Amino acid sequence: MSRVPVAAACILGLTVATVWARSVEVKVDGMELDPTTGSPVVRLVETGKTGRQLPIWIGPFEAQAIALEMQGIPAPRPLTHDLMKQLVERLGGKLREVVIEDLHDNTYFATLHVDASDGKTINIDSRPSDAIALALRFHGPILVADEVFAKAAASQASPAAAHLWGLTLQDMTPEMASFFHTKDARGVLVSDVAPASAAHEVERGDIITAVDDHPVGTVNELAEHAGTAGAGPVRLSVRRGGRAVEVRFATE
Repeated sequence: MSRVPVAAACILGLTVATVWARSVEVKVDGMELDPTTGSPVVRLVETGKTGRQLPIWIGPFEAQAIALEMQGIPAPRPLTHDLMKQLVERLGGKLREVVIEDLHDNTYFATLHVDASDGKTINIDSRPSDAIALALRFHGPILVADEVFAKAAASQASPAAAHLWGLTLQDMTPEMASFFHTKDARGVLVSDVAPASAAHEVERGDIITAVDDHPVGTVNELAEHAGTAGAGPVRLSVRRGGRAVEVRFATE
């Protein structure tokens, strides 16, 4: 009768070993700006002998959260990731690890593995940038699936992004559309607005759908229409919180 448990244990042990073999630990080796898009890039480096690198394009606010923790600079008030850490700790939990486990359509996917106070492990879907910022605050391990290195090397592509009119713009993805509660994934996401931007009435999180009545679905299309319009007033059609908004501003 003891053969069944032993066999099951062997199979389980083999399965767990196989899963762990698929991921390697990495460290945050620094951040830089993509010279083409101006977007922040966090650079992960494998801690093993091979030293494989994994660059991940992230948003400016997430980059700030990572940079402050790396430099040991406390924020004047708790940032979102500081609040998340306090919530986990005060509820008796602990971050075991974060795993960056997939890359699909230039979008990385990560999971937080949190040990709850009752001993159970809670797995939480996360953006890699948030996962990294939280792991740094917990001094927890960051793991990357082997296949992610392979997919990243094969694609060698960064998310389409650009700076225009003082706006940081990114192509929408289905995941972004889901986050912003819109059924239409076509449009250009405004991920940041410079303080001195001519288009200061545009808000972070707006989705640009047209320029001067020309529909746009990608950053390249928006830049093309902006380039042919020349100097003068610009009229943007925007989706903001489920409603249509029109923004007008002058360019030099």
